[in-house]
Amino acid sequence: MSTPMLRPRRGEIRPAPPAHADPWLSITVLLLGLTGVGLVLGGVLAIYDWTTPGAEQPLLVTVLGIFLVALVIPVITAATRWARTGPR
Repeated sequence: MSTPMLRPRRGEIRPAPPAHADPWLSITVLLLGLTGVGLVLGGVLAIYDWTTPGAEQPLLVTVLGIFLVALVIPVITAATRWARTGPR
């Protein structure tokens, strides 16, 4: 038997928990992970591959692009949720 704090009040209906995570959140986390890997790779290239500085610029542009996409995804999903439900 659960404690009184965990039991619902009489007549209160609890919403069902979500069955799975938001797929856009999963994509965002994946992109942020790729950003972290790219930054580590950029740091390694900056320290140990100093003879070919041309390798840094494409990596930096790619990592910056992935990071910006990872920032834009939650903004767009929040805007679409707001547009679907309407202002409160």
